[in-house]
Amino acid sequence: MAPFHFSHYSDKQELAQPHFCFKSGAGFTLVEMVVVMAIIGFLSTSLITNFSRTRVDIEQSANLVIATVREAQTKAISSKIYNGYNPCGYGIHYIDVNQFAIYVGPSATTNDCSTIDKNYQSNQDTLLPTQTFINSKVQFTNPFSDVFFLPPDPKTYINNSALLNQPPLSINISASGAACPQNCRAISIYPSGKIESQ
Repeated sequence: MAPFHFSHYSDKQELAQPHFCFKSGAGFTLVEMVVVMAIIGFLSTSLITNFSRTRVDIEQSANLVIATVREAQTKAISSKIYNGYNPCGYGIHYIDVNQFAIYVGPSATTNDCSTIDKNYQSNQDTLLPTQTFINSKVQFTNPFSDVFFLPPDPKTYINNSALLNQPPLSINISASGAACPQNCRAISIYPSGKIESQ
């Protein structure tokens, strides 16, 4: 029996080298992969930076509210003179989702401070300059009642009531559209005058 051999050199070469069925242009080039990875990296960094910045702004806004409440308390304790008269006290008033202000009660010499309405009254009280959150995306999650400090203790009135057994006033701050408790701060003002932040 005659040995088997290949008839053409080209046939031998074809059998010796395997064929791969890749179409030209299929898959991704290295440059395309690098570009996509760069875009994903940029977007991820941007999102993380914005999230961190919003978190910092929530902290700063909460600290601003706490400092303003303490300022009103201090003014009431020291019976700070305002515009040449001794006021009945100082309070905190909600204006809108980004703004609030200290208000000054009427004159103690012409009013009985124990009987006046302690909530802000535009016809008798004076609003001091408005405090505004720096980041417009940070806001109060809901309106809150007025809190008023009556000298000399100062006695704390929450929504015109000084009852010590009432629940604390809750002021909640969050990023716009965020779900609490993530990205939120809660400030509680107790009838005793204690301020607590979570």
